[in-house]
Amino acid sequence: MTALDTLGLTIRTLSLDGHEVAFVDEGAGPPILLLHGAPLTALGFVRVIRELAKHHRVLAPDLPGFGRTPAPPDFAGRLDDYADFVVRFVRALELERLVVFVNDASGSFGLAAAARVADRIAGIVVADTVQIPMTGVAWWVRQLLVHVVASRPMRAINRRFNLLPWMVATVAPWLRPFSRAERHVLTAVFDTPDKRDRVLDLFEQMGRDTAFIARTAEAARRHLADHPALLLYGAFDPMRWIGAVGRYRRMFPRHVVRIVAREEHFPILASGTEVGRLVHAWAAAEVARERAA
Repeated sequence: MTALDTLGLTIRTLSLDGHEVAFVDEGAGPPILLLHGAPLTALGFVRVIRELAKHHRVLAPDLPGFGRTPAPPDFAGRLDDYADFVVRFVRALELERLVVFVNDASGSFGLAAAARVADRIAGIVVADTVQIPMTGVAWWVRQLLVHVVASRPMRAINRRFNLLPWMVATVAPWLRPFSRAERHVLTAVFDTPDKRDRVLDLFEQMGRDTAFIARTAEAARRHLADHPALLLYGAFDPMRWIGAVGRYRRMFPRHVVRIVAREEHFPILASGTEVGRLVHAWAAAEVARERAA
């Protein structure tokens, strides 16, 4: 067990089918699983974790190939592979009455995983995630992911300069910047070309694997529609402007919407404390509602 003194978090490890998985495990109480997107690792939730851990057991794994979790040799990096990883992680830790928090790219596979273990799920938080399936106006998001974000020039730039992790750690939290030491921790975990490519591989899969995305949307409607959901978006998130919140309102009838003022696509960074408070307040209200029913 290794302490990350700069962030005040402790990274634990477990063996999942013979492969090591690194994850944050902080606090005690009703469990919340935070699934990071790209270009982040579990450490990107540091401010959210600090707040939620006052009331909850907070778990945040590094996905295979990200941060301190190596990608197994047979890990192909498909969206279905990430979903399967999440399912196995939940079962290995025997998590029950679990709130699953999907953010950014993790919405594309995290909802699929939650649907597969719906009997273990107490609620869903959909935070700044593109709508699924990416149809209608969201069609351009798929084109951007495949033809711009995952293009050869962008791959070369990201490999050389660690550009996307640097932007997320440095530019995105403009409302409350991280310290230089914190920025170093958040970017240093992308320390190899393979890890930097993994970010763009995930984005490309989101744009190309339309069949999986469509199945995920259908599975969420079928298995998660009766679960409470918190839809949590930054006020200026482009995903909100192109209809993501409306899509998830229809997918999850038992929804509550919370908009984080002045934020864009990554409120978990600068506004992580507020995000944590909003998630806890929603979760506590749902528990009270269940007890009163």
